[in-house]
Amino acid sequence: MSGRATMIEQAPRPFANAQRGEKARTIALLASMLIVHNAQRTGVVPLFTDLQPRFGVDYAGVGTLFAAYVFGYAIFQAIVGLVGDRFNARFLLLTGLALSALFSALFAGTRNYELALIARFLLGATGAFLYTPAMKLGITLFARTERGRVMGILQSGAGLGAVGALILVPIGASRFGITGGLSTLPVFTLVILIAAAILLPDAPPQERAPRVAGARAGIGWRPDFWQLLAVSFTGMLATYGLLTWLPTYLTKTFGYSTVRAGSFASAANIALLIAAPLVGMLADLPHGRTLVVLGGSALAFICYVAIVPKEPIAVIFIITILVGVSLAATTAPLMLFAGERFAAGETARVVALMATVAQIGATLAGVIFGLVLAHSNRFQVVWVACAALSLVRLVFLLPFFVHRRDGLREKASAPIG
Repeated sequence: MSGRATMIEQAPRPFANAQRGEKARTIALLASMLIVHNAQRTGVVPLFTDLQPRFGVDYAGVGTLFAAYVFGYAIFQAIVGLVGDRFNARFLLLTGLALSALFSALFAGTRNYELALIARFLLGATGAFLYTPAMKLGITLFARTERGRVMGILQSGAGLGAVGALILVPIGASRFGITGGLSTLPVFTLVILIAAAILLPDAPPQERAPRVAGARAGIGWRPDFWQLLAVSFTGMLATYGLLTWLPTYLTKTFGYSTVRAGSFASAANIALLIAAPLVGMLADLPHGRTLVVLGGSALAFICYVAIVPKEPIAVIFIITILVGVSLAATTAPLMLFAGERFAAGETARVVALMATVAQIGATLAGVIFGLVLAHSNRFQVVWVACAALSLVRLVFLLPFFVHRRDGLREKASAPIG
């Protein structure tokens, strides 16, 4: 299909007239899906030292437990993206929650390293069943003028899950032992599963866009799809290039302790949590999707350029906060912007594949920029590379802004089942 043919106007939504309480409850449930996903992902991190004697491995071994989740998530995110539009989003979410509770309970209870590794990989797979379907329901259940705020709250939920797990799992482990601390995750997931099974609404009926005679079908034939993938990859590679290596920069250049450097860098995540709902509200304004994403990308570029000189530590702290704001503006709003450009039956594929390449970019940041540091021994080279990648992202985004009046307008996709 052509780009103009696949974008169709929004049909009436049964959920659009729902009471405010029902909408708030649904948003909270969808945010809980992302809380579960990120809590399961990061729950092992604060227990690395305790997990070494439990499994009889070194730090590389416990680090692999974290990587297994990321690996499983990346693989199944692509699979869910390819087939997700053929299945009911509510069914996928309930399935993901049930399997997440099962595999996290298996991980909490085992002392066998190989079994724990398999459980973590399968947990990552269940994360793919939570992220994309939650985003899909957020797009399809709510009116276009509400989606930016909804996506912003969902993004805050993802950050809250990571922060909450880093705090609450160690508290549980200190009181109930490692098994007890890890068991808080399947218990929490089970509670969300029960609530979602009772209260989570279904998506509206699916409507298909009309076929255009002689037009090529499939998102792969659309240039803007590949532009969006490039935007996701370059943006996350640049962002996590800075966030991954900022603590090391602070310890090597300013003599910070590891704990102090980590706390300093966490300002970006705190800024992300606060800014996500706010940029979501801005995204609901006329042409807000494009302007928020473009503005966030431009802000990121300015930050990467500004950190190249050895600035005073106060300036670096402000830059860190602004990077968190730019990440909020270029994550959920970008997924929303992209999802609304494509026809019914394509939203889940687009969002999932963008999330997959973004995950790959974020994961590669440690390796690629580690090699850059090994050869240059200068953090400024890393920051310049991040700025260059951010500039490339802006180049890929500009056509959406410049040609908005020529058929690349922001339009809502039809409801999806």
